[in-house]
Amino acid sequence: MLAPIISLSIVSHGDSEEVLHLLTSLQKHEREMKRFQIILTDNLGDDLPNFASTPWASVDMIRNDKPRGFAENHNHAFKYATGKYFAILNPDLIFEQPVFSDLINKLEIHKADLIAPKIVDKKGILQDSFRGLPTPFKLVRRRLVGEKKESFQSNPDGLIQPDWIAGMFWLMRSNTYHQLGGMDEKFFLYFEDVDFCTRARLQGMKIFVDTNVQIQHDAQHSSRKKLYYLFLHLWSAIQFFTSSVYRHSLRTK
Repeated sequence: MLAPIISLSIVSHGDSEEVLHLLTSLQKHEREMKRFQIILTDNLGDDLPNFASTPWASVDMIRNDKPRGFAENHNHAFKYATGKYFAILNPDLIFEQPVFSDLINKLEIHKADLIAPKIVDKKGILQDSFRGLPTPFKLVRRRLVGEKKESFQSNPDGLIQPDWIAGMFWLMRSNTYHQLGGMDEKFFLYFEDVDFCTRARLQGMKIFVDTNVQIQHDAQHSSRKKLYYLFLHLWSAIQFFTSSVYRHSLRTK
């Protein structure tokens, strides 16, 4: 008997080639394709081609009439999710090995609520995809002088427990996403993941990175290249640092 279906939410912003590479690598490395429900959101409305439902359990295509933010897109995609597990994937990820079985096993064995693999670049260098709780001082220092990756100690099973994990790859039970009410749509492109993970921890949930499995990602760092994205990053940061979620999280430190 097959395991329950895993619903994968992928949003394209003109990333049709990347989405094809992602799905091809997923099919190459993961077994039992009928376990996967693919939910594709075309944020531009006319960028993605129609994908055949085979070999997947199903393919749901959402075409936006106008672009939406990261949180709004994945919250909308979640309405179509039928699987016991819900995963959010960036379109520019590439699978290099099986990932989901190991992550689900760790999720269940350790009674975790959200889990992710470690993220590496094309050269195999570990990416800065999980961190401690941000502060305004850390954010400014990171922008002005840069900052080394934070150091985390893994447990004997290779699990790291950071304060938050970047939303480029998340796996959780669907009822976890539902319980947290999805992501907060007041954020736009930045800090949705920080807020989501912080709210999860405030509810006593456990989030992990499994260092025994990895996936490749080509980071773009748009906010460091374009003033518009820098503005969105700073605006979202202000939204988070002035929120009750942030104030409550400081009291638990």
